[in-house]
Amino acid sequence: MGGRKLPHPRALTALLLLVLPLLAAGCACASGEPAATPIPSLAETASPVPFSPSPVPTPTPDPVGPPPRDIPGARAALDRLERTIGACSPAVADRWQIACLQADIDGDLAPDTAVLLPLSQPAPVGPYPGVVLVSLTTAPGFVALSPPGAADTSILGRALFSIADRDGQPRPEVAFLENLCTASRCASLVRVYTWDGATWRDIGPADQGIAAIDRVAFEGEGAATAIVLHNQPASSLAAGPNRGGSYRYTLSRGRFTALEVELDPPVFLFHAIVDADALFERGQWREAIAAYERAIADRTLRDWKFENGRGESREALVSYALFRIAVATAASGEDANPAIDRVIREAKEPVFLNAAEAFRKGYQERESVTGGCLEATRYLATTGPGIDTPGYVQRLMDHGYANPAYTYRDVCPL
Repeated sequence: MGGRKLPHPRALTALLLLVLPLLAAGCACASGEPAATPIPSLAETASPVPFSPSPVPTPTPDPVGPPPRDIPGARAALDRLERTIGACSPAVADRWQIACLQADIDGDLAPDTAVLLPLSQPAPVGPYPGVVLVSLTTAPGFVALSPPGAADTSILGRALFSIADRDGQPRPEVAFLENLCTASRCASLVRVYTWDGATWRDIGPADQGIAAIDRVAFEGEGAATAIVLHNQPASSLAAGPNRGGSYRYTLSRGRFTALEVELDPPVFLFHAIVDADALFERGQWREAIAAYERAIADRTLRDWKFENGRGESREALVSYALFRIAVATAASGEDANPAIDRVIREAKEPVFLNAAEAFRKGYQERESVTGGCLEATRYLATTGPGIDTPGYVQRLMDHGYANPAYTYRDVCPL
């Protein structure tokens, strides 16, 4: 038998370890699948892209600009706007809160421009500060008709701002409300400017204005125009009860200077007495007596002193009115004795009861009203130790500095 030996197991193992990797590689090739290759990174494959910055938009110029703060700035800005979008354009009105009017002011049949412009002032002199500027086609360039901040841009001021015929002359006038302010008082005045072909001239009232106005308007047209202001001043302890009224200006010699004042109906008894005193001072005896009687009878009239903690004044004012009725009755030529008896019977304030008795004495002895007033005034002037009748009468009738002041000589002045 052949004696050939088989391979040793260790040698066979080594051989297999050498052959198996070769077989695996051969199988992969035989299957047709490519061998895996490394994937290149993004940085290795991407092509470089050149940097292109985004274009910066060009800002659109503001055609209006910020509101001007003073007259030089306002004139320059309005002149610029008049050459571009127009001073009366909606954009300007919205941004600057102006009131703008256009009308033929200079008579050349072309529209002129008037502007009421609010001014933002750090320390305004008056309320609602503004300025009125006008540009004419025959005199180009805006001109200020009011001092800085004086023109009123409130609701009242805007309502009054107008271009219209106020004097019956060919050219219309520019009208606006102006505030005149000091450290302690602000008053309002209506300005009415007319263009005479060469310069501006104010034909409005030339007084110191009306304080605390709550209404202002033009009534009528042309030469029949009237300026009407109404005020309702606030009351204070020092000033006393204030009273509103209507102030009516009409033309006189080409200017609004004629003034009529109509006070509001009284709400305080003191003011009803003051109204009756005005009739008394004019010698309208019967009208004065009727006014005193109405004041006495009207219990709706308020007692200002009582409402403000300064004592009660109704009895003193009623007693004063009863005394005045007696004097007015005598001055009218009628028998004053029944009226004097009424004072003595109904008056609750002794000083006027005593004055009535003194008046009767002088009236009967001298047979005249003047004689009666002399005796009454002599009594009211009485002074002495612990007696100051003049001072007492003054304090009794005192209703603050804003109201008429009474002295003992005013009680019976005939």
